[in-house]
Amino acid sequence: MFGIGAGAENQKRVKEENALQRKLNKQANVNWQYTKDSHAAEKKDYYAMREFSYETAIDNWERGKEIQDYQYAQALAAYEKSEDIYEGQLDYNKQASSLAISDQQASIQDLALQQAFQREAMHSDLMNEIKRGGIQKLEQGAKLYGIKSNRRISDESIQQQLNQVTTQNTFEKEAKFVEGLKKSGKAALGQAGVSRKKTLQSTAAESFRELVALDSSLSGSRNKAAVDLLKVYVDASLGETQVGLNLDMLELGINAAKDEVKYNNKILEANMQSAIGQMGRNIQQIQLQKMGADLQAEANLNIFPEELGYDPEPQMPPERTFVDPVKQEAGTVPRGPRRNFAEEFIGDTLKVASFAAGPGAAAFKALNFTAPTIGAAANIPSIAGGSLGAGGGSMFGNIIGDFGGSASFF
Repeated sequence: MFGIGAGAENQKRVKEENALQRKLNKQANVNWQYTKDSHAAEKKDYYAMREFSYETAIDNWERGKEIQDYQYAQALAAYEKSEDIYEGQLDYNKQASSLAISDQQASIQDLALQQAFQREAMHSDLMNEIKRGGIQKLEQGAKLYGIKSNRRISDESIQQQLNQVTTQNTFEKEAKFVEGLKKSGKAALGQAGVSRKKTLQSTAAESFRELVALDSSLSGSRNKAAVDLLKVYVDASLGETQVGLNLDMLELGINAAKDEVKYNNKILEANMQSAIGQMGRNIQQIQLQKMGADLQAEANLNIFPEELGYDPEPQMPPERTFVDPVKQEAGTVPRGPRRNFAEEFIGDTLKVASFAAGPGAAAFKALNFTAPTIGAAANIPSIAGGSLGAGGGSMFGNIIGDFGGSASFF
């Protein structure tokens, strides 16, 4: 049969291409349905998410506002507490500085009391020294008076003794003189001659010796009285000198005690002035420390919280514009190559020509086959009993029917 192989192969390819095309059409319909469903689901999810996001934003905004109000209330409470602590710290610093200044003033008062007691003790010691000096002066005055009295008494006693001795000596001299006169008178009344003269001479000599002895005795008594009197005066002078020295020493001691009191008073005054100056410096230091403590307390004071405005209330975002999807047509299956029926037909004709004279002639005649013109249009010529281009179920009819009558074979 002429071109039967090419037609069958082409018919096979057409069926495969038609099956693939139907598959592509079905897949396109499935994709279009999926696209429509996805678009509808996306719109539904968008509106649900839009509403959910807006409600969530509103809830978060209200919760954030509550948190901000709570934080502001906490900050305000912390500030009030910090202010209370600040006021308390200022009161504490004031009391502490006042107490420290009072301690400084008390120390000065204690020092003043201590110095007052010291001055009183020094004054008491000075007065005791003056009293003791006065008593010692009185003692020395009494001693001097005693020395003078003793000197005067001793002088009078010596004078009295000397006068008594002189008087007694005078009486004795007078007695001796009278006794001598008596002896001389008795001698003169005696016998005349040498013995009388001797007796007179002897009596005169004895009287002279007694008188001389009395004079010597009086002179010795006077010398002794003079010596005793000199000794009294010397002892009295030494005593008076010692008393004078003692009085001078007492006066020097009193003056030294007074000078010591003056010196100690100067020292106490200098100590007081130094303590007062130190107290002033200490008070300045205390005030400086109080100032530093007040500044530190102020630095620790919390800043007054500022109430800020909260973020604006969330708004519903603008609605999204949805574009309906466009249906995508199924792609056309590209047509594969076709075998050339004309070329195969010419080759087969030559074979038929050789076959016509033989046993196949009857078959060709029975078919009533008329060969088409080479290069003619794609219309298939009719064969006896029916058209090759018809769609009655022939090979060519199927090919032409599948291609919609537009296929070309030549």
